[in-house]
Amino acid sequence: MQKISLDNSPFKEKKADFLLAASVTHTCEIPLLTQAGIPGKIPLTPTLDAEFVSTGRVFSLGEIAETPKGVPTPALITRAVHELCSFSKIQILDLGLVTAPQQCDLIGFDILPTPSITDEKGFDAKAVFEKGFEFGKHYQLQGDYLILGESTPSGTTTAQASVTALGYASEGLFASSFKDSPKNIKEQTIAKALGKLNANMGLFEKLGHTADNMLLFTAGFVLSASRRFNIVLAGGTQMAAALLIANKIARLRGIHHDNRHIHLCTTRWIAEDKDSDILSLIGQLDFRLKAYYADFSFADSAHPALKLYDKGEAKEGVGAGAAIAYAYARGISQKELSRKIEEYLL
Repeated sequence: MQKISLDNSPFKEKKADFLLAASVTHTCEIPLLTQAGIPGKIPLTPTLDAEFVSTGRVFSLGEIAETPKGVPTPALITRAVHELCSFSKIQILDLGLVTAPQQCDLIGFDILPTPSITDEKGFDAKAVFEKGFEFGKHYQLQGDYLILGESTPSGTTTAQASVTALGYASEGLFASSFKDSPKNIKEQTIAKALGKLNANMGLFEKLGHTADNMLLFTAGFVLSASRRFNIVLAGGTQMAAALLIANKIARLRGIHHDNRHIHLCTTRWIAEDKDSDILSLIGQLDFRLKAYYADFSFADSAHPALKLYDKGEAKEGVGAGAAIAYAYARGISQKELSRKIEEYLL
């Protein structure tokens, strides 16, 4: 995985569209499974992230999403990048939200929130995949390339369950929103999801019991859109899982895609995370992925909440890693970006 700094971005001086795949899986309502948001209001997190990254404000609640320890959403990072060196456009993909975000350029797909993977009934994974595939065929790129981020609380749990269901190695490879991953709760949740599967199930039926809308939509989108332009999947182990799902579907159905146009960019916090291994995940792909991480920390910040990022209390989300890399490509320094992010917390 290549380290991206101010001097070596592969997309130097180019403009990017930014899409946010905002989605709710009711898996996030399992107690103590995730800290990606305000306790008791976790399903609101992608709505608040969509509003903040679009406007620099939230409307559906009085405050931004933050962890119980006060770590603010990485939406602040992506929004700060946009204000310092704007994206060509910002659009929100509603992939099953409980509450529609306000003041956003919102694209709807008539998709309901994903059931919890512990529920007996799953969702129509094939239908969601096909909606993503169709959208990728017709998406009109405004900039030079596309950054696709996500906001899906408990998404690392569904990601691990889904790639395990497809036969990939997954143990110890997935990140968590916690500094200390709630391994017992996560393992119990995944085991319950996998316990619903049987040998007679097809690929999409297995995914319908273990995955989420973001994973399936992204898998479909990447397979079709990569034929036409460069896509940077902005995220960590969840985006790696979306690629592994796409990989398996493409192999099974003989879908042509252009691997040369597929990239992944994450944060330094994921690249250096001792509790996950993104390189081992993407190493299971049938092709060699161009993968990067943004060499950024909050060393230049004195704000205590932001300092917690460097201690592992938050790692990725809302496209933060690729957004930082985009800022570097446009000549923005770590110090400038840190100062801008701090302004939101004054």
